[in-house]
Amino acid sequence: MKPPQNTKEKPNIHKGHRIRLKEKYKAYGIEALHEHEILELLLFFGIPLKDTNEISHKLINKFGSLSAVFDADHHSLKAEKNMTHNAALLIRLCSDISRLYLNNRSSTEKIYDTKEKIGAYINSKYAGVDGERIILVLFDNSHHIIDTVSIGTGSNTLSEVNIGKIVKTANSRNVSRVAIAHNHPDNSDISTSDIVSSRKIAYHLNSVGIELIESFVITSNRVLNVFDSMPICKKRKRTKKEAEL
Repeated sequence: MKPPQNTKEKPNIHKGHRIRLKEKYKAYGIEALHEHEILELLLFFGIPLKDTNEISHKLINKFGSLSAVFDADHHSLKAEKNMTHNAALLIRLCSDISRLYLNNRSSTEKIYDTKEKIGAYINSKYAGVDGERIILVLFDNSHHIIDTVSIGTGSNTLSEVNIGKIVKTANSRNVSRVAIAHNHPDNSDISTSDIVSSRKIAYHLNSVGIELIESFVITSNRVLNVFDSMPICKKRKRTKKEAEL
């Protein structure tokens, strides 16, 4: 005689997950969510009755970051397994709405039409920052700030920054003017490498039609302009022999 089978169902550990994630967002805000949770929460509204946790992880791994997922085109998003047409459309819609929101908001905000105003704005972004950080500020043609993007953190210096990343970031936002900044936690002055690196960045940006307004160095009590500090090559005086020729 066979022993009676245990027909008790195993508890579903995923039961109520959507409700819990929504409540977490409502209670603590988006800052309390990991990148994959933010995407997962959004996909709830485009992929009903499916586990969107795995899909969100795969999308972020595929494209490299949450922002890259939102920059991806509809076809690339739809190509991922278990993605629906509506979910891909929802991601694209959120990305476009975010861009429109930033553009509309910037039209009524302060105009940054001088290096002094830009420097003051950038200096505020380094308040309380201990480690090294490189940021890129994107402007529209009316001198409004569209966005401020972190390019590198930690032990990165301007000479180590990925110029390709800077150009790609600026190009993806269709801007024609940018400013870059990095801080010197040791309060040192502008270095030769700062000048050389700034020139390289300006050259590569200019090759795709983007102006580098200024490269700033931020210390604890100063905002330094790299371009304004660049030495001017003085015309060499001719020797007496050369003058006689």
